[in-house]
This record gives sequence, C-alpha cells and structure tokens, in this order.
Amino acid sequence: MIDVDLNAVAIPLDWTGLFGREAATDVEIGSGKGRFLLSLAASHPERNLLAVERAGHYHRLCCERAAKRGLSNIRLLRTSAEDLLYRLLAPSSIDTLFILFPDPWPKKRHHKRRLITLDNVAAIAAAIRPGGRLLIKTDHAGYAAVIAEVLAGVPALRAIDAAAAFAALPVSGFEHKYLDQGREIAAFACERV
Repeated sequence: MIDVDLNAVAIPLDWTGLFGREAATDVEIGSGKGRFLLSLAASHPERNLLAVERAGHYHRLCCERAAKRGLSNIRLLRTSAEDLLYRLLAPSSIDTLFILFPDPWPKKRHHKRRLITLDNVAAIAAAIRPGGRLLIKTDHAGYAAVIAEVLAGVPALRAIDAAAAFAALPVSGFEHKYLDQGREIAAFACERV
C-alpha cells in the first residue's frame, strides 16, 4: 500500500497503522519525480517516509518507482501541502519535514501562493516533535530572503547548521539540475525547541 487512499485511513494520520510499524517518520512536501525520496528510503530502511505530491503524473511516477524498487518504508499521498499541514498531521508526530525547492511564485501577484508563510511554518513546527527538524532548500534568492525572515519569526523553531543537517542526505532532482547550471542554492535547517 504505497499509494495512500485518504478515504481509507485514520485522520490525523496514524504512523503505526499506515506503515505497520513504529519508527521515526519523515515527511517530504513536493516529492516531484522522487529522486530524493527514493534515495533516502533506500539508504534508511529503518525510517518511515511519507511524501505528498499534488501533481497526479508525478504522484503516479513516484508510486511506480517505489514499488519497482520494493521500498516498503514509503507511503505517498496525492493532496496539497495545506491539507497535510492543517488536517492530516497530528501535533508532534513527525521527526523531519523536507521542503526541497518549493515553487517560488516569483511574480508579486502570486506571492500569496507560496508555501513558506508564517502560518504554514507555524503549522509545520506544531507537527514536528521537539528535537525534530525542518529542512528547506531553494535556488531563488528572493524567496530565500523570505524563507529566512519567516523562519526567524516562528519561536518554536531555532536555526541549526544547515550544511551539517544536509551533509548525509541525497541530492534532489532539482538540486542536481541547478548545481549543473551553476545556480547558488540556499539551505535552511531548523530544530523544534
């Protein structure tokens, strides 16, 4: 059951029921084609990994790739980040939340669509266990400045060394592409206090 049917599970999500085991649980918002997710799942079979993707094509692609590789520690949801944050996650229930290269919505009139807002990050912080982490990367300098400001405005999170937090993690598809293009990447890491 890699592809989770939201009509057939308890809400808020129950990790033991969803994964059939108790384990540290990490969440990725916006899994895209799944490069980061699949690599992380393969290298950390002891961890539960839930990925949320709104785009149907990428959701199906991730499901197929995870099944083909026999990765039993992955579950995928096709829903929005807001549905995940405000309806599906229980308080203090996840260990790490990854947001890798969220859409920067660069036009001013589209800024309201950005994922990284004070309200959303406060909801993320509430879902992370004390000592758990929020890890974010972007290649968009303007959005990076906004992300830094938003993270500083959430008292439940404190900044930690991003280079150290990302050191042992795989590279996402976007990051691989952007590094090849020579783009500068901003990384943020916070811990729930």
